[in-house]
Amino acid sequence: MDERWINMLRSLIVAWHEGILIYLILAIVMFSVLFLAAVRMLIRQRDVDSLQYDEMLNEELAPPVSLLVPVYNSENMIVDRVERLLETQYALYEIIIINDGSQDGTMQQLMDTYDLLPIQSKVHYSGLEREIGQIRAVYRSMVHCHLLVIDKEYGGHMDSLNVGINMSQYPYVASIGQATVLERDALVKIMKPVMSALPGEEIVACSGRVDMANGKYPFTSIQGITSSERELSPLLIMQYIEYVRAFLISGIGLVRYNINILLFTSQAFGVFKKNRIMEIGGYNTDSHVGHIELVMRLHKHMKQMKEPGRIIYIPDPICSVNVPESWSQLLKQRAGWHRQLAGSLWEQRSMIGNPHYGWMGMVSIPYFILVELMGPVLEIATIIFLISGMWLQIVDVKLCLVLALLLVLYGSLLSACAVMFEIWSSRRAYTFREVTRLFLYACSETFWFRPMNNVFRIYGLLQVVGYGKKDSKHGKG
Repeated sequence: MDERWINMLRSLIVAWHEGILIYLILAIVMFSVLFLAAVRMLIRQRDVDSLQYDEMLNEELAPPVSLLVPVYNSENMIVDRVERLLETQYALYEIIIINDGSQDGTMQQLMDTYDLLPIQSKVHYSGLEREIGQIRAVYRSMVHCHLLVIDKEYGGHMDSLNVGINMSQYPYVASIGQATVLERDALVKIMKPVMSALPGEEIVACSGRVDMANGKYPFTSIQGITSSERELSPLLIMQYIEYVRAFLISGIGLVRYNINILLFTSQAFGVFKKNRIMEIGGYNTDSHVGHIELVMRLHKHMKQMKEPGRIIYIPDPICSVNVPESWSQLLKQRAGWHRQLAGSLWEQRSMIGNPHYGWMGMVSIPYFILVELMGPVLEIATIIFLISGMWLQIVDVKLCLVLALLLVLYGSLLSACAVMFEIWSSRRAYTFREVTRLFLYACSETFWFRPMNNVFRIYGLLQVVGYGKKDSKHGKG
């Protein structure tokens, strides 16, 4: 290679390293602030007791809630899921199962088990101003009067939620994912911020901590679920660590200072004020966007209406989900999440850096673009530049070492701190072996799990521009 090209390459690599050095320092400072804020909040709330929840169970003025449960080809699990939902402890709620054009025996299982009776002439419609999927029939259970089943043509998860919203009769609606298992008192916990709101304060959405249902660690925190003694694989342990870190930093940390900048609710389980969802036209059924797009539109709407509606995240574990157990499943999930993040941010791009939307436009959305959306690209590029620079012997070794240490701090040590805090604050007694495994796996994140995860997320970005096969609207296939 000629000297001129080597000099250009050296300048490019040095400039990249200096830029990424600043980026990593800022990201670490930001993560540390959010982590410490979350820790402080959780320490203060550590003794918030179950007594308050018990009182809410008997509260006659607790706002009624409609549980919306889209299902697709779920014949092997549908009865078990409905049975768990029927065990929910709350003053007044209805369960709306939306069968989204299943091609297996899902609908027949529901018909046989719950003695369903067609009620087409008595259906309640809310009047959602959006085109929704074709409904075949609506049924009421003769066994459980608060169980409603809607049989519709296939339209995807978001379309099913819109149908559920249109059929619901209560002022709050809860969206529940296909594989979500709720705690019995999940509704009590998630509705507590609504019932505790101050005069003039409006809670338009609320979400909470999601636990991992695979394996034995999280099972002990979920009521009514039999513990599995199956040993967790390294892939499951790393996802468990991810959930803990995300709960602390992206969830609790972002709501700590009461400035209403939370940009997401969990797709697994979230409660929304129905009239606000109706005002913005329900869910966007474009497969390129996710739940985050709905939350962004809610923020946008409340700003435009000049009303102080808040979106809350609670620290209590309220539900669990099964996470991918193989690399191929993880690839589909992470690519899909990143594709939806990119699509949602693009759909609401008018909010980016727009002072009209306050902290949301100036801080929260830029944070998600730089750290969550572009983070994988920057991290992988940094690793490539580090290796190529050292191989070509054209970068300062000290600078390379500093960058490598920052990457470890950015990826591993924050996770290790999050895990240690989770172990300290948990009501579960971890064994010494479990603590050691979690800590060592958290420290190893930078060297295998995080780079692979970043590659999967970059694949999701490539899908946005038309490369590769995309999943169905229910995340299958």
